[in-house]
Amino acid sequence: MIQNGPLNPDTAIAVEPDTKGYPSLVYSSPRVSVRYPVTNTLPIGAQSRLMKAARFSEKIGCPVNTLLTVNAEHLQRLSSDGVFGIGHLWDGMQGFIELARKWTVARGIPWVVIWSREYAGGKHGQSGEHWHLGLHLPQHMHGGFAEQVARWTDAPTDNTSKATTIAQSFCRSWHFRTRAPRGRGAEGLAAYLGKSEPSWIRRYGRSVPNKRKPERWQNGGTGPIQGKRFGISKAIGATAQYMAV
Repeated sequence: MIQNGPLNPDTAIAVEPDTKGYPSLVYSSPRVSVRYPVTNTLPIGAQSRLMKAARFSEKIGCPVNTLLTVNAEHLQRLSSDGVFGIGHLWDGMQGFIELARKWTVARGIPWVVIWSREYAGGKHGQSGEHWHLGLHLPQHMHGGFAEQVARWTDAPTDNTSKATTIAQSFCRSWHFRTRAPRGRGAEGLAAYLGKSEPSWIRRYGRSVPNKRKPERWQNGGTGPIQGKRFGISKAIGATAQYMAV
C-alpha cells in the first residue's frame, strides 16, 4: 500500500521509483517469529499410543501413578524465575522434563513418564499453554518431588489437603495429584492426556468418528502450541514394548 500520510521509519521501506521517477514507500506487515511448527490438536493415534505406554508401565511394575499439571503460560505472565524465564515455552518444557528426569534417576527411580501440552481458553483466568506429566513415583517420594516442583516453578505450595491432591501452588500455577480427574489408573490418566486428539475427522467431505481414538468422549485442550505436543519416555515407548513381546 502506498503511504500518503506521515511516515513511520520503523515500518516503511523504500521500493523501486514510480512512473514519475519518485521513490514510493510501502508498509510491510510485521512478521511474527515462529520458531517451531504450530499444531492445534494432538496427531491422530496419539491417545492410543499414550494408553498403550501406560498399560505397559503397569506390566513392567512401574505404573504411571501421579499427574503433574503446570500452567506454564500463567507462570510466564507472573514473571516466574524458574525455567519459564528463558522465553519459548517448548524450550522451557524440554528443560523442565530434563530436571524431572535427573531428579528421579538420581534417586534410583526408573524414568517412566508420558506427557502432553495443551491450550486453555481462560478458565480461572489462566488462558494459554499448560503441561500434563504422568509419572511413576513411589508414594514415599511424592512429598519430595512436590517440594522440588515448587522450587523449579518459583511457586510455593499452599498445603492443601484433598483426597487425590498431593500438593498445589498458591497461585494455581501447578497441581500434583495421584490420578487423573476421572480416575481409572494409569490407562485412564493416559486417556486424559490424549484428550486433545480430534474425536471427529473429515473423510470424503464428511465428518466421521475418529476410530483411532479409543475414548472419543474425552475432549479439550485444543489450541495453538509450538513444538512437540506429546511424548513417551524410552522405558515404555514403542521399542521397549516391542522388545518385551
